[in-house]
Amino acid sequence: MSASPKCPVFGECGGCSYQDREHSAQLVMKKNAVAEALLRAGIPMPPGAPFYFKGEYGYRNRMDFVFSEKGPGFRRSGKFYRFVNFEECFISNDGINSALGEVTAWFNENREKISVFDVVKKQGVLRYSTIRSSYFTEDSSVTFILNKDAPHDALEAHRGLISEFGALSGCKNILIGLVKSNSDLSAVDDAVVVKGREFLEERLGPCKFFYHTQGFFQNNSAVTMDMLFYAREKAGSGYDCLLDLFGGVGTFGIFLKDAAAEAIIADNSQTGRVCAEMNIRENNAGNVSYIHFEAVKPGELHAEFEGKKTIFILDPPRAGMHKKTMKFILTSAPERIIYISCNPVRLGEDMRALSTKYNMTDMAMFDMFPQTRHIECAVVLDKKNGLNNQAR
Repeated sequence: MSASPKCPVFGECGGCSYQDREHSAQLVMKKNAVAEALLRAGIPMPPGAPFYFKGEYGYRNRMDFVFSEKGPGFRRSGKFYRFVNFEECFISNDGINSALGEVTAWFNENREKISVFDVVKKQGVLRYSTIRSSYFTEDSSVTFILNKDAPHDALEAHRGLISEFGALSGCKNILIGLVKSNSDLSAVDDAVVVKGREFLEERLGPCKFFYHTQGFFQNNSAVTMDMLFYAREKAGSGYDCLLDLFGGVGTFGIFLKDAAAEAIIADNSQTGRVCAEMNIRENNAGNVSYIHFEAVKPGELHAEFEGKKTIFILDPPRAGMHKKTMKFILTSAPERIIYISCNPVRLGEDMRALSTKYNMTDMAMFDMFPQTRHIECAVVLDKKNGLNNQAR
């Protein structure tokens, strides 16, 4: 079923791809894509798998706007060196659009003083404005990304302009990050705070979470709530240990902490670790701890689960899991696994590897990214009968 796109630059912008389809049709297309990806891996999708969704628009809590000679915007669809500008991004939440308006006004007022980075010549200063706005709180940030290789005087001049922006902006946190001219990053770990702090707050149900302005956090807080409650229901309770692998700031590990006597958040992000430890304290999660985890050295974690009844929460990056991580999981053999994935193809491939010891007992889909092709899935995997708790 067709629909009238809400955005006037739909089709030109490289962001949305489904605004010309009714949301119900989008869900059908995404469900079929998941089913096809799983079937290619030899895994049929269970009938009646639920599909969770919230609003069709106004959901994103982060947007990375690239600067061109006309101001902040996005790249044109399929054209890295061409840009499209607009007054409002309809899939972004109100806080992001408010900040975008401020950045655009600041850019226009100072246009003669601003040197926009040329992506072809690799020259200029101003590159990105990465805007974040927490959905359930009023916290927000703008990070201006500048060309690290620009002349010192030019960088200092732009720092001054950004300081002026921060003094007038309604955003609570303003930062500056530097990236080399031959890279295309829109976030950096060592961003400098101009105003406010480097962390944002979000509230998910009874929990408060800090996350880094430059780090990962789920882009759709409302649907993340659905995912957390689904995971908590399917996790159950009575475990000795819960492992939140690829745990980031500890969202799943802290939200599901009552499922086990002990919960461990494991990740390799330094900014994630700082936030996870803050979140453990903030939520009085005395049974939760953080462990540094390297995907290529997972064996170091194995002793933590020896002889224990365990459940693993897996939320790997889009590329899926490293083969050594997969071996670690199969060797540790937790009683139950809840696998969260934003890539149905890799989900199918990883489930095929896990199927030697696990059966899929439940599945749900989450429309984390309406108006786009992307979809998030969660599968529940239970260890097959007759297998010992620890593999030999």
